[in-house]
Amino acid sequence: MTTKPQAADGPLTRLLFRSTDIAGLVFFRIAYGVLMCWDMLGYLAADRIQRFYTGPAVLFTYPGFDWVRPGSQDTMEALFVVLALLALAIAVGLFYRAAAALFFVGFLYVFLLDKATYNNHNYLICLLNFLLIFIPAHRAGSLDAWWRKGLRSKTVAEGWLWILRFQIGVPYFFGGLAKLNYDWMMRAEPMSLWFRYDYAEGPLDLEIFREFWAGYAFAWGGTLFDLAIVPLLVWRRTRLWAFVAATAFHLTNSQLFVIGIFPWLMIAATTIYFDSDWPRRLGLVGKSEVAKPKGRSGKKKTSGRGAAASVDPGQTPGVVVPASTRTLVLVTLGLWVTVQVLLPFRHVLFPGNVDWTEEGNRFAWRMKLRHKEGDVHFVVLDKATQKATVFKDYSGVITRTQQRHMQHDPDMIRQFAVSLAERLAERGQGDVEVRAVTQIALNGRRPAPLVDPEVDLSKVQWRALRADPWVLPLDMEASLPPP
Repeated sequence: MTTKPQAADGPLTRLLFRSTDIAGLVFFRIAYGVLMCWDMLGYLAADRIQRFYTGPAVLFTYPGFDWVRPGSQDTMEALFVVLALLALAIAVGLFYRAAAALFFVGFLYVFLLDKATYNNHNYLICLLNFLLIFIPAHRAGSLDAWWRKGLRSKTVAEGWLWILRFQIGVPYFFGGLAKLNYDWMMRAEPMSLWFRYDYAEGPLDLEIFREFWAGYAFAWGGTLFDLAIVPLLVWRRTRLWAFVAATAFHLTNSQLFVIGIFPWLMIAATTIYFDSDWPRRLGLVGKSEVAKPKGRSGKKKTSGRGAAASVDPGQTPGVVVPASTRTLVLVTLGLWVTVQVLLPFRHVLFPGNVDWTEEGNRFAWRMKLRHKEGDVHFVVLDKATQKATVFKDYSGVITRTQQRHMQHDPDMIRQFAVSLAERLAERGQGDVEVRAVTQIALNGRRPAPLVDPEVDLSKVQWRALRADPWVLPLDMEASLPPP
């Protein structure tokens, strides 16, 4: 029995709860699962588990998650094998909801082990996978639907596609918004710096990139792309060309930077902006049984004329959301959207430039906006003897990757100072101060101290939503290199 939409339902409610073809969502589920399986196996093949998690003596945990610790090498390898199998289960739709939930928990555990391994695509994977726990993407093209006839459906509530479209659009939009800053737009930094000194690290190395205008072309072009791509994907008339542009953009990034599966994930995810029956139009699956909305003449529009494969929920059984639960669904989605929109702006709560202080930089889609290099070493002062010892040999303690990220982040410098004091206490040298001496250059500027060298960082506590007074400000204009 179906429920007719209530007269009080507004356009948003009708859009979110009407039925649409499930084929596009099934493709997304399969592509996501395959890419995640590939990524998990890559950790095993490239020995990233030892390099990132079990090898370093110090891991830079997130606030409140100090208790998250890696297991042994064998345990971590077994975990990644299980994660690969769970990702494969998501792809084929085998015990889909359980597989999605377990993969989310396992991947989040790995994500929380070390801030030095943070990147935006792993954060996006966490968000998408959390949504997939609730999205019924297994109702077609899955083993679950094969042996559970009551689960089968060729339709799904259109709101599930829109929440995915929103989440996939967030990195594009906020990534472009973050680029509207002086260094990126007026100096083309750090793109020009990377091109001049081959810091991009990708396989694409062309002499033309060393031209003066190349950095500006990529900086301005990237900003325009990020800000415009979502509206162009949503608008039917430009959607195909926008998808081609997005594919070219991500393929270029895959050759310029070492960013793993992110380009391939975004190419696959961007297909969610097409009409939901696009795999059927290409003949990848059978014909749809979803009725087409009627035009003004009273005749049904065909998909070939560009009509969306959707219908009011009263017309197609199996995906109707009862009116009694619609308010709960709308409130929950509203809270999710609100958090995703506000979180990237939290850096405005802190003084100073976010690319320098790093306060509010993570979880804000601030991608490829800063390049920091310089020197960080620690001075250990024995209070009893007043003897100072300089510590700057990180071999066997943290990896080069961790050291590079520590140069970016004052709080990671603080964490290392705390860890260093704890390690000395274990050796019987407990009454010490640990200070950091830093000289860091931001986006080609002259080096400047990042933290106060007179502060004992081993006694400093993390402060939520409050600026750290021991992080020294940077005069962004005075530190610019001479023209």
